[in-house]
Amino acid sequence: MTHHLNYLMIGKAVRNRHIVSLLVGKDNIKLSHLQFADNTILFCSSEEDTIRNYARLLRCFEVMSGLIINFDKSSLIPINCEQHWTYNMCNLLGCKEACLPIRYLGIPLGANPRLVRTWKPIIDKVEEKFSLWKAKVLNKTGKMVLIKSVLNSLSVYYLSMYKMPKAVTKKLISLQRRFLWSKEEGRNGLALVKWEVVQVPKKLGGLGIVMPWSEILHYYLSGGGVFQKKNVHYGRRLCALAIF
Repeated sequence: MTHHLNYLMIGKAVRNRHIVSLLVGKDNIKLSHLQFADNTILFCSSEEDTIRNYARLLRCFEVMSGLIINFDKSSLIPINCEQHWTYNMCNLLGCKEACLPIRYLGIPLGANPRLVRTWKPIIDKVEEKFSLWKAKVLNKTGKMVLIKSVLNSLSVYYLSMYKMPKAVTKKLISLQRRFLWSKEEGRNGLALVKWEVVQVPKKLGGLGIVMPWSEILHYYLSGGGVFQKKNVHYGRRLCALAIF
């Protein structure tokens, strides 16, 4: 059914100019919605006719599919819009107002990646893993396997969108260093070698724990820096509707 909403209903409404989509990038790519499973974000300019047509389209989708859109969980996210306009559109759609950043597929959209609090979920997850493992007796080999296979993979998804600040990098390295050299039951231990040696590949005499948040990895995960381009839409009046 999401195929019908995606390609048939929204696509046809955009082609017939009942819905004014956003033009993104220098190639003016039309952006009207993002959809994954039952999570949908609708994008449009702040034209009341477009909002009303979106409301009609969603109502038609409910009638045709027999599904019900939960507007109590849905939100209207205005950008550079007047408060009275936002209030009227929320009443029209029957949803609440939200503001950036919002979480979509695990990524905080609209968040400032240079702030440490944007990366707090990653830091909390690493600390949570430590709290589960600190009471266990692990040798150095077991700890290195956990760091490489589990802890290092936690931040890869974020790195596909954002570049990690140095403060966050230092925090995560500190947590990993403490975990690697800790003794039984989480007691701190003495580091046997410098952390720079730990990061050296095994064939060169190190332990082979390579940090995944390097700038090189971020560059390739983000499509060669494509996400580093300046967003040209923050000076415009537009809105997004997150539907669940």
